[in-house]
Amino acid sequence: MAPPTFADLGKSAKDLFTKGYNHGFLKVESTTNAGDNKEVEFKTNAAHNIANGKLAGNLDVKYKLPKYGLTLTEKWNTDNQLGTVVEVDEQFGRGLKLTFDSTYAPHAGKRSGKLKADWSHPTARVTADVGLTAAPVVNAAAVFAREGWLFGASATFDTATNKLAGSQLAFGHTTPDYTLHSFVLNSNEFGATLFHKVGRSVELGAQLGWKTGSNGASYGLATKYAPCKDVTFRAKVNNESQVAVAATHSLSDALKLTLTSQFNLANNEAHKFGLGLEFTP
Repeated sequence: MAPPTFADLGKSAKDLFTKGYNHGFLKVESTTNAGDNKEVEFKTNAAHNIANGKLAGNLDVKYKLPKYGLTLTEKWNTDNQLGTVVEVDEQFGRGLKLTFDSTYAPHAGKRSGKLKADWSHPTARVTADVGLTAAPVVNAAAVFAREGWLFGASATFDTATNKLAGSQLAFGHTTPDYTLHSFVLNSNEFGATLFHKVGRSVELGAQLGWKTGSNGASYGLATKYAPCKDVTFRAKVNNESQVAVAATHSLSDALKLTLTSQFNLANNEAHKFGLGLEFTP
């Protein structure tokens, strides 16, 4: 099994802080499939921002051709942006995946595109992407794995200035029960995450960060508890006194209802709530 991409290092802990929360929004999501081999996927999403009253939505249509290693995705959103993603997997080399991602805004006449490459090996993962512009920004990253230990590095190069715009190093260790991840960003920002699977139904996560020149460190704690297959409880807290809780109930095998709430212990007025409905047959 290939190691994760650089962006996915520490993903288990990050998911405890991000997945299952939708405070501030009323959301409806739906994912359906069609075709004899379920080769066509329709994904729709609508979100109402409670604070400003705006409604945003998007529609994604994905068509898969496994025989040719080809996946085509067409996207549209309420900002009137059209997107096309073409993925070609293992047609130009073993373990190599190439992706062309483009966006077009008809009302503004603006186009943008990016070419991505992802090469995977049992002990290494290399990714790169470049914008299709006159002076593109090039991003490259690599992750190497050995006996549960992970080492990664990434860099961003701006061809307009011929300078290195950013760099990052990461180091981690993963086991079936826990995952440790630490990183250094631009030599002035340091951070670490911890994911621990305490038991079959309980997961714990922690995040810690510090930036050169700051007076204190940032931190957060998160947990997930699933007493049964139909109910999941989540909670998290950070150093800014923000507390969030969420509950997900599987109304059926295809339908999930999520209720979330966030409040600030230092400000009684900064309270948010959210509701989400997810349909995946």
